[in-house]
Order: sequence, then C-alpha cells, then structure tokens
Amino acid sequence: MPTVPELVIEYVKAKGINHFFGLPSSGVLLHLLEAGRQRDVEFVSTANESSGVIAAAYYGYFKGCAGLAIAIQGPGAGNMVSGAVNVQFERKPVVCVCECPAIDDFGAWGQQADHPSLFKSTTKACLRITKENAAQALHDAFCLAIRPRLGPVLLELPRNLGNCEAGMDLTKTQKPVPQAPNPEALSTICDLVGSFKKPVIIAGDDVRTEGCIPTLLSLAESLKAAVLVTMDGRGVFPETNRRFGCVYIGTAPPYALYRSFLAEADGVLVVGTDGRMKEARWDFDIPVCELVTQPEFPSLSGTPRLRLHGQLSTSLERLSHLKNQFGFPISRIAELRDMAQPRFARPQGARLAVNDIIAITREQLPEDGLIFAETGVFQSMLEHLWPVTVPNTFFASTVGRTMGLTIPALLGAKLACPDHPMVGFGTDGSTLMRLGELETFARTGTVAPLVIMNDGALGTIQAQQKFQRFPNYGLQLELVDFAHIAQGLGLKGVIVDRPETFATALKQAMTADTATVIDARVDPGPYRDSFMATTGMVQ
Repeated sequence: MPTVPELVIEYVKAKGINHFFGLPSSGVLLHLLEAGRQRDVEFVSTANESSGVIAAAYYGYFKGCAGLAIAIQGPGAGNMVSGAVNVQFERKPVVCVCECPAIDDFGAWGQQADHPSLFKSTTKACLRITKENAAQALHDAFCLAIRPRLGPVLLELPRNLGNCEAGMDLTKTQKPVPQAPNPEALSTICDLVGSFKKPVIIAGDDVRTEGCIPTLLSLAESLKAAVLVTMDGRGVFPETNRRFGCVYIGTAPPYALYRSFLAEADGVLVVGTDGRMKEARWDFDIPVCELVTQPEFPSLSGTPRLRLHGQLSTSLERLSHLKNQFGFPISRIAELRDMAQPRFARPQGARLAVNDIIAITREQLPEDGLIFAETGVFQSMLEHLWPVTVPNTFFASTVGRTMGLTIPALLGAKLACPDHPMVGFGTDGSTLMRLGELETFARTGTVAPLVIMNDGALGTIQAQQKFQRFPNYGLQLELVDFAHIAQGLGLKGVIVDRPETFATALKQAMTADTATVIDARVDPGPYRDSFMATTGMVQ
C-alpha cells in the first residue's frame, strides 16, 4: 500500500503530470518531494507560492489535467491564495495542496490559519485528506479542478501523514456532459434569432471546447452576422475573417470598439460564454439570446430575452439553417474597424513603440505559436493588433487584468510543451513582482523569449492619473536593467530601443538554448498616452 504522499505522486503521474511547483515544508511536503524524486515527477521550487500556483495551473492546462502546487500552512497558504485568485480569474486548473496541522493537533499556536476561510471565495472547493479518504479526496480534488469552469481547488494535507498508508477506497465521479437542448426552447430561440436583421454574435471559448468552430463559421455566414469573441475565446472565430468585428471586453469606456457594433445591432446571439467574461455591467437595450452549456453559468447580458442550456453543437447546427436576407454588411464591419484604427496607430517620432514589438513578434512567431501576456498599457493594443487564427494560442490576462502573470504562466506552459514556440510579454512593474522566477527559468533550463515593456513606471495607472488631471505622484519606478539581471542569473539578456534591434534580438531568442530577457525600452510618453485611446476612454 502506498503512503499518502506516494499516492499523490502516483496519481498525478498517471495523469501525465511530470512536474509540480511551489515551496515545501519540513513535514509531509518533504515526503511528497521524496516520493516525486523516486518516481521521476520533478519538483520545481519557485520564489513564491503564488508563482508556483500559476505555473502549476498553466502546466496542468497544457497537459490536459489539473496542475499540482504545494505550500506550507499559515503564511505559505496566504501566498498561495494570491496565486489561486489569479488562476480563478484566468480559468486554469490547479490543485493547491497545502500542509495543515495534524488532524488532532489544531490549536491557537504557531503557523496555523483557517485555510478554508482563506480560500473559500477563491477556490471551487476546500477538501482535506485523511489517511482513510486519501484516494477519494485526491480524485475529487482533481476532478473538480477540471470540471467547467476550470479553476483552483484547495486540498489540505495534514503534516503527520508522511508515513501513513493511504486509504484506497474510491467511488469515481463523472465529468458532467452537456445535455441535448430543449427542442421547444430551441425552436423559440430560432424564431427570435431569425427575426434579427442586423445581428451580432458574441462567441466564447466553449465553442472550441465543444468542437463547434466550423458550425460557428457556417452560422456567421448564414446569419450574415458581425462576430465578436470574448477575451478567453480568441481564435474560436478566425480574426482575419471578413465577418470578425473585435474582441468583446465588456468595459465601461464609451468608445470601446465593441460598443460600435452593439450600438448598430438589432439583436445579439451569445454562444459559449458567460457573465465572467466582461468587465462591467451590460448596458445595451437590445434583445439577447444566450446559448450556454451548463445552466449554472452566469448570464453575460444579465437579462437575456431567451436563454438555453445544453449541447452547443445541436443548437448551432439548427440555427445555421436560418437565412438572413439583410445582415450586418461586411463593408460596415470593415468601416467600424477602420474608424478605430487611428487609436492604435504607431506614434509618430517614437524610437521604439509597442506597435513595433507586436508587429515584429506576430511576424516571427508561427501561427500556432503561443503568446502569454499580462495587464499593461499594451494590453488593448495586443487585443486589437494581434489577429488570432488558431484557437487556444492566445493567453493574455482576461477579466483579471492580472499583473505578474506572464513569467510563471510562461514557465509552466514551456515545461509542459518544451518544443512548442512561445513568447511572453510583460512589463517592468509586473516583472519586478516575479523577479525571483527568472532564477527558476535558469535553474530548470526553461527556454523562451520574455519581452519586457520597460517605461520606468506603473504606466497603466499613471495614464489614468494624467487623464483625471491628478499630479504625477507615486507611480514612477527606477529604470531597471533587466538584461543585466538576467545575465547575472545565467540567462541571456539584451536591451533594445529600436525596431530593428528588437527584431534581431527576438529572432536570436527564438532559437537560443537559454531563456532570453529582452528589455524593450519603449518611449514612455507615447506609450502611456496611448492608453486612454486604445481602451476607448477617448476617441
């Protein structure tokens, strides 16, 4: 019979997980490390437990399973929570194994904390292993993490179970499968959608996971609709297609491009997404139909005229037989995009602009290459200037607008898919939050280009500070030499300040045998001043 730590390692290895992440303790987690060493499941210590959770979540995502992250009780659990918050917003699967006191040894002393209370609003469930329920608790935790919607699960592991034999009793649970939609409700939705003369479709990532991308393409053509995609749905509709409008962000700014499309539509069909994929309340008074896979998912529009849950394939196939003799004109879709284009134009006179970095990286990275990004002045530009044609390749922060996401996400993804080309986009402020993880890249031999937009400030908030006519205060940073920091850790590091030097550095980084930090010194004034226009705060 395996011990509890041995069972954990054997379980994840059987799922294809060959790495786990975080920071251990001297108790049961040390036994977990040893079990991993003996079974070739490599432990990757990170500089912070938060980074370990993010890296594990993206690693698990690309392995088709939940990742495994570990932390010590008390303060370690507190750090772990911040990582769990990030992956909850980004909808990535991870099991957070946190050491806790022995079952009979809880009390008001030492590093103890109420972990379930800490994690309650952040995780899908809070479970605890005992020696009797070990197999069941482990199974339940990993199943819950990958059940729609993907997310973190807390699994407490008492510190005295290092040498205890694991209870092997197990009743397996099945992943919920979308049921066939109600035929009568589907007919009603077909009638309403069929009445739309100038429809807009908003499509989310469930279109991909349910295997409905070809049907969505057919539906867009038959309805003659303009198609928007959610932040997590990039690529479910090819963004070079003539019917593609823009990325739907659901923000409040009055001039956001998606608002131009919805303002002209007489009806909206929402497919395969939910209310967590918008940043503000829905404020359009037009009829909305929503197709979701599970009834418990929150509504995107708040009060849709009709809402139907069940298999997307059945509903989309039926809807694709509708024929719209009017439609959202292709010429108007192009015109609305062209009207917004000046907001994303390269600033005149800039030595190095984010526009250059995006264009050059898009040119050099293969169509199926992966891009990772976090929040920053550049994020809206990336959502507009980076056309996604291959689904599941664009991994910028969604509604979390998360700082400090890129480095651990890139680390986990590259360890999971070492041969797949990928690039990380970060900022100076966010990189400072994860600086210790550059050492993790060096120690693990993880190879990928990391591009840092370095403007010497917390530029996003500084731009808003200027917009609200507040004085420049508290947001300036020292201009950090990230290239030399990388070199000091044994990585490659280069400073670039012109498009041609960036292009050369990226090309070399794509074929290097060591991770490369490209310290991109963007012109700070034009960089920050672009933020209000690209987000739609001003025209």
